Amino acid sequence: MGLKKTLAASAIAFLAYKAFQKRHELSETYSTEKARLASMNKDKDNIQKQLAIIKTELAKINEIGEDTHHKVRVFQKDLEPRLEIIKENTTHLQKKLDKR
Repeated sequence: MGLKKTLAASAIAFLAYKAFQKRHELSETYSTEKARLASMNKDKDNIQKQLAIIKTELAKINEIGEDTHHKVRVFQKDLEPRLEIIKENTTHLQKKLDKR
């Protein structure tokens, strides 16, 4: 066996020994990270559901806004002639009051 192969085998054996020594820590870390990943996936799914709800509610709000805008325009068109009539009547009455 060459020197490079011996050094590589020694390094691998040393790393394997250190990993074996820290197997409990590594196992605990793995379990913790696995639980965190599961929690993050659950949170992601929850966020996606909430975003879907927000999108549907936003569509409803936009629809209500358009409906309200339309109703305001119709109300203004309906109100203009009535305001003219009121203005004419009040002008007529104001002229009578001013003459006194």
